[in-house]
Amino acid sequence: MKSRIVASGFVVLAAVLWPGVSYGQGKLPQVAVQAAKKATAGGVKKAAVLSPGAREMHALRESPLFNRITPTKQEDLRVFFPELEPIQQKALSARYYQVMDEFVAFKRDLDVRLFYQTLPGEARPFLPLEREELFKQLGSLSVRIRALKAGPFRKDPAAEAALDYLNEAAGRIDPTFKNMFGAREWPRGNRQYNDREFFLQSPPRFGWLAPAKAGEGALFAFSRCKKIMEKLPLRRVAVLNDDAELLAILQRWQKRGGFGSGAEWSFYSNARSLQRELKLGKKFDLIITDVLVPGGGGPLIAAQLRQNSIPTPIIALTQYEDSPATALWLYSAGMDGMITVDSFFGSRDGDMLFLAQKLQNYFYYRDLHHWTY
Repeated sequence: MKSRIVASGFVVLAAVLWPGVSYGQGKLPQVAVQAAKKATAGGVKKAAVLSPGAREMHALRESPLFNRITPTKQEDLRVFFPELEPIQQKALSARYYQVMDEFVAFKRDLDVRLFYQTLPGEARPFLPLEREELFKQLGSLSVRIRALKAGPFRKDPAAEAALDYLNEAAGRIDPTFKNMFGAREWPRGNRQYNDREFFLQSPPRFGWLAPAKAGEGALFAFSRCKKIMEKLPLRRVAVLNDDAELLAILQRWQKRGGFGSGAEWSFYSNARSLQRELKLGKKFDLIITDVLVPGGGGPLIAAQLRQNSIPTPIIALTQYEDSPATALWLYSAGMDGMITVDSFFGSRDGDMLFLAQKLQNYFYYRDLHHWTY
């Protein structure tokens, strides 16, 4: 029995990887198709009465997983930018294929791993570090493909199918992240997207403060940060981040009163803890969150609030690149701003002052435009 299981595993792997196996649009690897047919033999038609394995096969047929996604041919790309000169068309095409070829290679590897998840006796949970690495790759590809769609390739069917795949794959790796990379957009009331405002850059009338004198950096940053934060309408703030060191730094700063006296700051390393409190009705004046956090992240927290018409501001504090593609993704998901920091954030005297000034900029723009959310 054991030898037959091992042999069947090699057959499945060969079927998935063998070049002659068709993944065509809407089709599974042939071994999966055969398994589904066998499961439905005897005239059983309804998925509700099938075995768990057969139901899984039916579900896979309806999902974007295992569909062939082929980058658009060179000659067909020109329809997206017919007015450009040949040298410009070549440059845009090269950028397109660099991203899409990377996606195809990533999908080829992930398809095998996801397919094994559907086999009885083979499925296993993804390990935490494995999930973390996969979500970094999913996030990076999502942002880069969205950057293509934000330009001349907005109607490219291959790029659209790639985003659908990333979204479905995220939900398969961790059901919590279902729809993390999807195209769902939330109405933004009276707010219009603007790069400068979403990145919380200082308005022209503000400008940056003069640097502190030698030896006064820490004292200057602390007093100025406290002064700014006490003027903002913040009494309850939630911080969601899986960087334990960063959370510890923020907690120490808050306990010293650097974020103002009387403000209640709550810190979470897992999205489920914050989501549980939100479901129980706890209110916050601001949520500061990383984009990807165990159990969820910024876009998922935003979706949870926006679908219930809760206007709590949600601002990303992240090492994600502050590109327009990333910002548009977060904005469309219901987030309100993005603060990009480096891996040393929190270790320098001026870092908390930088954060306070960014938050000051958000509330300035909100009051200026009378945003609802």
